[in-house]
Amino acid sequence: MDKWTADGKVKLDDDLMTLPALGRSFKLTTAVHIRAIVEGTDAQKLVNKVKTLTQLGEIGAEHYGASLILGEVGYECVEGFVGVPVEAGAPVAGSGLIRLGG
Repeated sequence: MDKWTADGKVKLDDDLMTLPALGRSFKLTTAVHIRAIVEGTDAQKLVNKVKTLTQLGEIGAEHYGASLILGEVGYECVEGFVGVPVEAGAPVAGSGLIRLGG
């Protein structure tokens, strides 16, 4: 994200990311991509899903860096952001995870 910003490909203003070349903006929300189960059974079917921190809190999950705990079940996850497209100030359906790091 830092390189994109330095190269002028992305402009960040609080939780709004703008891509000048596309003329598009996205409202960013912190999220995780749940990659694998470390221990337990995936009764909630979270593996390969992207969830915001708000969504995880609603189901009682706790997020710690690259780990997620839900009850007695441990998951491996990747931190990032979900970007919801914004058109003329109004959110539009659709999103994607923007991963941070490698």
